Amino acid sequence: MLFAQNEYPNLDDESDGIINGYGSWGANNVIRENTLDLPDFDGNITFYHPDIIATQLPTIFFISGWGRDVNTYDKFFRFIASQGYPLVHIYNNNPGNIATSYTNAKGMIEEAAELHYSNWINTSKIGLMGHSFGAGATVWIGKELFDEAKNNWGTEGRFIFMTAPWFSLMITPEELQNYPENVKLLIEINNDDLSSNADYTWNTDERAIRAVYQLINIPNDEKDLARVYSSPETYQYNGATYTYDANHYISYSQATSEGVYQPYDALDVFAINRLSNALIEYTFNGDTNAKNVALGNGSAEQKDMGFLTDLAITDTPIVTRAETEYAYKCTTGWNDFEDSAQVWYLQDYCEDNNNDGMVDVLPVPEFDQNSFEVYPIPTSSLLTIRLQDETESIHQIIITDNIGKKIQYIRNPTSNTIDVSKLTTGVYFIKIMTEKKVSIRRFIVE
Repeated sequence: MLFAQNEYPNLDDESDGIINGYGSWGANNVIRENTLDLPDFDGNITFYHPDIIATQLPTIFFISGWGRDVNTYDKFFRFIASQGYPLVHIYNNNPGNIATSYTNAKGMIEEAAELHYSNWINTSKIGLMGHSFGAGATVWIGKELFDEAKNNWGTEGRFIFMTAPWFSLMITPEELQNYPENVKLLIEINNDDLSSNADYTWNTDERAIRAVYQLINIPNDEKDLARVYSSPETYQYNGATYTYDANHYISYSQATSEGVYQPYDALDVFAINRLSNALIEYTFNGDTNAKNVALGNGSAEQKDMGFLTDLAITDTPIVTRAETEYAYKCTTGWNDFEDSAQVWYLQDYCEDNNNDGMVDVLPVPEFDQNSFEVYPIPTSSLLTIRLQDETESIHQIIITDNIGKKIQYIRNPTSNTIDVSKLTTGVYFIKIMTEKKVSIRRFIVE
């Protein structure tokens, strides 16, 4: 199927999109090949490429969200191919088992490159993209494909672009800390992702994103985390009024009976197409102007969203929502992820939302230095805590030594008395967190 235009096709808000520069429609006609079923992997692949004679080119692999077929992303894929880059869409028919889904996606990528489209795909320059479930999967898949002892793909250029990512499973902190540092990483969080509909509370979990972003072995100047905001401007489409809604499905514009997709509008163009285009050009061609757009560490060019609300860029991701808003709680519900390979190894990070390396209660309590007392000081055996507000209860206690090393951690203690008799003589700090307040006190063990 042939498709080409030198400007954005049928933007549903009737805006101009981007006429020139990163994010503008490419010069190539686009071919979408027939979808291939891959029975060995219980999935299928669809190949998009520029309408030119087959030649090996830097290639993008896109792993779809849970149950989202190729038509969900068709316009975005055509945009990428219009820039002159082949793209392979990876779809799992049944992604219910995490380990199977991840390994299937990796297997389909390898089969596409080695068997079906080898005359197009240059494995020395590879990009991984994904949405939702597929975005989370890119971390493990990248570890496998980029590992020099395994596939060793992307030696001349490699990137990961994650939009509205779900959990990244089957990956340990140690593996993240040994990730190839020449990977470029861009993560986009849609600020209004979480829905009041309980079925969609799992869409994007900032706790998991934060853990991956902080631990992965990629320098800060080669990674960024962008937060996409909704804009209040309205437009008419198919008889309905829309705003530019930064929900879970921006840039993915297929209309379905579920009613979860936005139209294809300027938010898609500026937030997804512009930054992905720039990331590709920087990674594969060394374009420094493109880096300033894709990984600009908050540059004006990176944040600029035209007439829409600017992006927020950070290297220090925070958690903005209370734990009650997530389907999987830090205190309960982790059993879903604690089955062999499906475990989320990073769950210890899920409540450390003030970036101090310690586990906190969500939301972050108000700091109040006088919210509790401890006695006796000094002590050699027991330390007693007395809360200023006796109606409050203690959620967490953390004891550190005088250089900040965590010595003891207690969640939801059943007593206000702590046995410190096993601590060596010296100065320590105790951090107490209730639902409303947090405070730190110094004490001495003699």
